[in-house]
Amino acid sequence: MNRTVRLLSLLAAALLVLTACSTAEEAGQEASEPGAPAITSEPAVEAPSEPPVTVSEPADTETALSDDTTANLLELAAENPQLSQLVAALEAVGLTDELEQAGPMTLFAPNNDAFSQLDQSDLTALLADPSAGGDTLRYHVVEGSYPSSELSDGDTLTTMEGTDLPVSVSGDTVTVGGAEVVQADIEAGNGVIHVIDSVLQP
Repeated sequence: MNRTVRLLSLLAAALLVLTACSTAEEAGQEASEPGAPAITSEPAVEAPSEPPVTVSEPADTETALSDDTTANLLELAAENPQLSQLVAALEAVGLTDELEQAGPMTLFAPNNDAFSQLDQSDLTALLADPSAGGDTLRYHVVEGSYPSSELSDGDTLTTMEGTDLPVSVSGDTVTVGGAEVVQADIEAGNGVIHVIDSVLQP
């Protein structure tokens, strides 16, 4: 009897061991099934870096305004190195203010070569006597603006000195009072300049 009980006990223990092993295998298979989702830790997603914010400086509204006025007759003559003797003569006899007026005026401007043709004594006398020198230089200035396109052969222009200045036109050559215009139509804000090759005498 005892032997039978002992055998039954051994059989029951063996069955328990087999059952436990089978359960463990099934549990392992379920854990490794391909359909089961794998639990993995997600990598941290970095937020996109914001581009640097640049603040544009406001445009400078204070801009230098260019002078839109045209230079007057005296200023243009002073800027021309070939008219330095004329400008010096105008200053010597006190006529600079007249060429800065509103105008319009036409200036027949003797160049430096024209003044070099004068005798030194005549030039000295011209500059030493403001009255006589002033009249001579006023003979080179005409009231009104006369570009070369408006000068015709046989015209006479009344000068600021008070007498007439004869005009001669032959082809492209223009002469006034016997002096040839060597550079025409230098436009100023208050008139026009024609450069001539000799000093006019009233």
